[in-house]
Amino acid sequence: MQKRSPVLVAEDDPNDVMLLCRAFRENKVLNTLQIVHNGEEAINYLAGQGQFADRAAYPFPVLFLLDLKMPVKDGLEVLRWLHEHPEIPTKLPVVVLSSTELPNETQLAYALDIQACIVKPISFADLREKVRILKEYWLDYEADFTAPVA
Repeated sequence: MQKRSPVLVAEDDPNDVMLLCRAFRENKVLNTLQIVHNGEEAINYLAGQGQFADRAAYPFPVLFLLDLKMPVKDGLEVLRWLHEHPEIPTKLPVVVLSSTELPNETQLAYALDIQACIVKPISFADLREKVRILKEYWLDYEADFTAPVA
């Protein structure tokens, strides 16, 4: 079986990370999750810089789940960085995971080419269902795009 590309998750809350990992496991998602804890780590991962320079250990993701409220650099700063770096595959699906619906931030995120914005569900059952939908839509049939060449 061919190894699948990872899902990059930018999330600073360890409880949200744990629940997301559990929801992915319960949905039998075959892609591994690569977790970064702030926007600067997310940018370094996507750029293949610093501790993420080894693409064998840190392959380019097939899907990017991005929290908007993070330390160091927030999700909107990451989206602006992505928008300003055309060497990053434009087909990389970016799904924002947000704890609240803030219309201004959501509009800004969509203007920066995200594919979806999901409000973090309160119940685990709802989170599991959201992950099932993500799996069906983006992961069951991995997107056909090439990672940037270093």
